[in-house]
Amino acid sequence: MADFQQVRKNMVNGQISINGVIIPEILEAFENTPRELFVPEKYKNLACNDEDIPLGRGRFILEPSVHAKMIQALEPKADDVVLEIGGGTGYGAAILSSLVSTVVVTESEPECIAKAQKLWDSLGLCNIAVFEGPLAKGNPEHGPYDSIIIKGAVSSVPEQILEQLNEGGQLICVIKAAEKNTGQVTLFKKLSGERQYSSYPLFDAATPYLQGFEPKETFHF
Repeated sequence: MADFQQVRKNMVNGQISINGVIIPEILEAFENTPRELFVPEKYKNLACNDEDIPLGRGRFILEPSVHAKMIQALEPKADDVVLEIGGGTGYGAAILSSLVSTVVVTESEPECIAKAQKLWDSLGLCNIAVFEGPLAKGNPEHGPYDSIIIKGAVSSVPEQILEQLNEGGQLICVIKAAEKNTGQVTLFKKLSGERQYSSYPLFDAATPYLQGFEPKETFHF
């Protein structure tokens, strides 16, 4: 049987820290959160590989180095309220739970929600709230948020999601053009004033599209 504690330590040392993630609390979260529990049984021994792990139903766990760099870019603070869009089986929220005050998760798949809730309960994580609904809507009812993370590539960020940020709040996601294999992890920041945002690319990532955020089909005549 694999020593998953050691496997996770190797993941942090060999994939995450060497890619520029230096915040100790983030490194500890990735080392101590049992990633192997959040993936299907057939992927358990591959859970800490530096690749996206499919969960079924169009969901996946982001590859560790990309995931950790995205979280570091948000500069999470202990009193932050964070929205995670496309929570899957709950791994991302479990990582964030030790870094921020509250994690709000929106997920459209009931099976994912049920598994996530069971795992959070088993790990004693009580600062996570999950809500079922369309991912592209975000979760305006419980905002505004200090940070938003979209757990997959998007063709563009809906305005209604950006509007859920606090002033000075940040959103991070992978922007990927149609028919491209690689997108750019992009950080958005809400400026003072209504509907004013800055954005800039951080690094490349070959991340799959999150359901509901794919490019719209266009018809050519």
